[in-house]
Amino acid sequence: MACMLGGCSYFKEDEPDYSKKEKSPVKERPDKEKAQTLTELGAAYYQQGKYEYALEKLLKSQELDEKNGLTYQILALIQIRKSHPEEARKLFLKAIELAPDDMSILTNYAVFLYGNGEKDSALVEFKKVTNSPFYSGKWTAYTYLGLYELKNKQQRAAEINFYKALKNNPSYAPALIEMAKIRYAKAEMMSARGFIERYFSETGSIKPLVGLILAIKIERSLGDKEKVAEYQLELTRAYPFSDAAEQIKQNKMVTQ
Repeated sequence: MACMLGGCSYFKEDEPDYSKKEKSPVKERPDKEKAQTLTELGAAYYQQGKYEYALEKLLKSQELDEKNGLTYQILALIQIRKSHPEEARKLFLKAIELAPDDMSILTNYAVFLYGNGEKDSALVEFKKVTNSPFYSGKWTAYTYLGLYELKNKQQRAAEINFYKALKNNPSYAPALIEMAKIRYAKAEMMSARGFIERYFSETGSIKPLVGLILAIKIERSLGDKEKVAEYQLELTRAYPFSDAAEQIKQNKMVTQ
């Protein structure tokens, strides 16, 4: 019995003590990955219109990684919202320097130039985007090229670019409304109706005023009084203080 107890004691002493075993250290994420996460958070806050929160995340991202072109692009977009165009320009140019092959950054820069009244410069950048062989998100560039051509009374060329935009992205609302306008101007009313209905399907529950005015004109040309009345009611409810609503209340033809 004593021997057996001794044996038990012997094996107990040799048993490994797992409680004292060291834990493996947790592998820390690289700064570049942390920065990317912060940039993505900043982008999400920007899309929600929470610019100060976005700015906080983006500046922290820059501390960890100064060479992320996307970070500079979102910072540029925030500066546009704050009406600081020259700051936005510097940030866009830095973003392009860091990511020269990123066509989404170049597209946003071109949109900035167009909105800043630098249409010829914007045109050059938009053409770089549309000529890029491997970039699939060209619908914005094609749409702006179409708008540029419309201003220069090149309706056929504009229509081709809007068509290309919709071929690239069939649900892109700005191209849909422009196609509806062109088809209305050409008296192709059934086609115009199709485009305006597609436009409304992409714009949410409250239809834009410009779309409702055009829809009223299209349906009046098609002789559909019920649809005209439906759109007029919707317009007066959604935009009661607009000139168009006032014309409807006075039983006048909407001319805007």
